[in-house]
Amino acid sequence: MADKLPEGFDWKAFTPDDSPKTPMDVMADPRHKGLGTPDLSEGDDAYDFKSKIYDYSDGTEKDTGKLFQLAKVAKEKPVALIFGSYT
Repeated sequence: MADKLPEGFDWKAFTPDDSPKTPMDVMADPRHKGLGTPDLSEGDDAYDFKSKIYDYSDGTEKDTGKLFQLAKVAKEKPVALIFGSYT
């Protein structure tokens, strides 16, 4: 699978030393094959998920005891999901 990585790609630069798998291992795992290509088309419903809701208003993480469920909220109003990394 290493041949699928871009030339000069330094996976060790961002993979923790104690990681049990390399990016090549993950890419070769049949359970992860579909993650690189979405099975959705424009207009399809997004995959449902649930997540705890936390309050960070004072700079610390506090569990609110509430749960966000995409399918439930999307029935009530439009939802925009923004994915990113701040590390």
